[in-house]
Amino acid sequence: MKLSDLQNGDKAVVIKVVGHGSFRKRIMEMGFVKGKTVTVIKNAPLKDPIEYKIIDYTVSLRRSEANMIEVVTPEEAKTLLKKDAFNGTIEEEGLREAAFEKRKSINIAIIGNPNSGKTSLFNHITGLKEKVGNYSGVTVDVKKGIHKYKGYEFNFVDLPGTYSVSTISPDEVFVRRFLREEKPDIVVNVVSASNIERNLFLTTQLIDMDLRMVMALNMYDEMENSGATFQHNNLANMLGIPIVPTVGTNGTGVNHLLDRIIKVYEGTDEVTRHVHIFYGEEVELSIKKIRTLLLKDPSLTSHLSPRFLALKLLENDVEAAEIILSSPIEQELTSL
Repeated sequence: MKLSDLQNGDKAVVIKVVGHGSFRKRIMEMGFVKGKTVTVIKNAPLKDPIEYKIIDYTVSLRRSEANMIEVVTPEEAKTLLKKDAFNGTIEEEGLREAAFEKRKSINIAIIGNPNSGKTSLFNHITGLKEKVGNYSGVTVDVKKGIHKYKGYEFNFVDLPGTYSVSTISPDEVFVRRFLREEKPDIVVNVVSASNIERNLFLTTQLIDMDLRMVMALNMYDEMENSGATFQHNNLANMLGIPIVPTVGTNGTGVNHLLDRIIKVYEGTDEVTRHVHIFYGEEVELSIKKIRTLLLKDPSLTSHLSPRFLALKLLENDVEAAEIILSSPIEQELTSL
């Protein structure tokens, strides 16, 4: 259940906060961290904002922000816990136990260029048998699969192959909207080990979106068979993204990939950090100006990284222009 679904007086325990990194950090700094009890004090007359009590103080959130916080209620907890875990009512300890249990469900989007072996990797992990071909656009539908590992349930979504998250092709539009609207917990960026330079363009865009990410350096056996070597750990440290060599056709590296997904999800990965791709002083100055304005309207930056939105506005991206149309700062932005 989403925090925004609760009514006045309702109590729940936080499972997780979804969305891009800077948004999650701000909301978590307010006290909305896993295992904490939150109570709805009151809704505003128009139901926005909503006042909550958490860690002995009150805080107001926009409904759009509360919609990005997953919680578990006493009613939900009864279905998650064993019948003998409570006697008629659920105490806070039981709520926290249910929250930590439900938190073990991780939503993962698999994203990569066409022909990166993305679907083969997805098929091996989930046990599904989807069509795989050596041509662009092989993944024409969204495929979903579940895999259980070390007490976690991995909910995988295999997105259409794409070279970027711009709005040029239907696949690009779909992938970007999925990331913005569905807000997966983790993105697995599948990169072809034999074509790293071309594949990294998409990677840099995902970095700008400020998403929690693990890179699967796929078809690694082909690169090794060619006699090439690659210091992927050095690249991982530069990008702030854990990189795991994989072979989707036979499952090499899959368990290591799942282990890193868990670490990134739980915030314990030693490599993960957010970096900025430097676009040159002139472009960076423009990004800074636009980003500063965007931060005046939280409704624009709660669902999409302000830096990424600023970049897209500089590119005259059609969808980015539509996003700011209803904002009170739209005129300021377009006059820059």
